[in-house]
Amino acid sequence: RLDSFEAGAAAEVSSEERDLRAAFDIICDHVGKDWRRLARQLRVSDAMIDAIEEKYPRNLTEQVRESLRVWKNIHKEDPAVSHLVRALRACQLNLVADLIEDDQQARSLESETSRGGGTGTVSLTSRDSDRPSSGVPW
Repeated sequence: RLDSFEAGAAAEVSSEERDLRAAFDIICDHVGKDWRRLARQLRVSDAMIDAIEEKYPRNLTEQVRESLRVWKNIHKEDPAVSHLVRALRACQLNLVADLIEDDQQARSLESETSRGGGTGTVSLTSRDSDRPSSGVPW
């Protein structure tokens, strides 16, 4: 029992880690120059922000990624994707937050399907979708 419990806990951690990495990738691709504002919202100190800028003076993507790593290390007990989404929304970076939430939903659906949780495919098209919009019945 203990082995299966530990295996389940390890799978849970790795799933959360994968979700965080995916969120980091989205943030790095879309935040840009607003990374400082996001870092401050995530409670990264100004001194650390300055150190990050000094370490990666001409690499914006690495500045963003390093600030996220610092945040993750500060919040080792609960570095949750939901926390990142809240911080993004507080910074008015709603598009990036939406992209992360969409990615999380897709990952959730994907994992349910891979575990056999899906009951089959669902068609999103209506049977009436072939009818013209003029309302004329065929």
